[in-house]
Amino acid sequence: MPQENSASLRVAIADDSPAFLAAAANHIAGLPGFELAGTASSSQQALNLVQSSTPDVLLLDLGLAPKRALEIVRRVKSTPSAPAVVALALFHTPETVAAAKQAGADALVGKESFVAGLRQALANLFPAAA
Repeated sequence: MPQENSASLRVAIADDSPAFLAAAANHIAGLPGFELAGTASSSQQALNLVQSSTPDVLLLDLGLAPKRALEIVRRVKSTPSAPAVVALALFHTPETVAAAKQAGADALVGKESFVAGLRQALANLFPAAA
C-alpha cells in the first residue's frame, strides 16, 4: 500500500457507467485530503491508469469486466507500489465481499451506499487522512 504523506491522496476510478463515473469523480473531487487521479471506463483503461497515474487508491467496479474483474484486482495488487483497491459492487453481499478479499481487494463498497461506504473504507485504509 502506498505511503501516506501530507499531500492529497490520489484516487483513480474505473467504472463502465458514465453517470456513476461522473458522480463518483465529483464526490472524490469534493473530499478534503483526496484528489482525482483519473477515470477509466474499461478494464484496459483501468490498468493503464494505475500504471500512468500511480494512484494511492483505485475504486474498481466489479461489473467493469464481469468475468475478469477479480483478475484485474489481482493484476493491480501484484504491481510494485500497488494502490489500495476498493472494489465497487452493485450490491454489498457476503459472497461478493469474500470474492473481492480473496482477489486482494482492500475493501468492498456497495454502490447502493457509495458515499457512506466509501467514507468508511477510506477512513479504515488511510486513518491519517480521515
